[in-house]
Amino acid sequence: MRLRQHTLQQGGSLLAVMISLFMLTTAIFGVTSLKLTQAQIILQQSQYTAAWALMEYKLNEIRYLTDSIDGYTALNTNIGGNLSAGDIQYDQHWFNLTWQVRSLTTLTTSSQLKEVEIKIHWLDKTNSPQIISSMTMLNQDVIVN
Repeated sequence: MRLRQHTLQQGGSLLAVMISLFMLTTAIFGVTSLKLTQAQIILQQSQYTAAWALMEYKLNEIRYLTDSIDGYTALNTNIGGNLSAGDIQYDQHWFNLTWQVRSLTTLTTSSQLKEVEIKIHWLDKTNSPQIISSMTMLNQDVIVN
């Protein structure tokens, strides 16, 4: 009779070990999935941060063009500054940089304003198109926000 109880206990402990291994494996897969999701979010955040930095760089470059008459009059769509329009590798990511310039004339001051809209396009890791844009108004020696 003692032998019989011993064999039943061995089977019971094997079942407990199997359940424990299943629970442990499920937890490991869950943690791995979270880590992969975290890595994707960090990459996406890195792309957005680099895109915003590139846009800020181009905005500052365009704003500096208002210091000279030649630079201000030469500012046009996709023309102006040292950083040219098109595909750019910036901070280990590829972006497409474009800007549109529209000339506006105000009746009250009879000065010519230029409305500049900068757009940055890129493909994220899943090949989904992403875009950010910013717009500012420029006047010779004056920045209008």
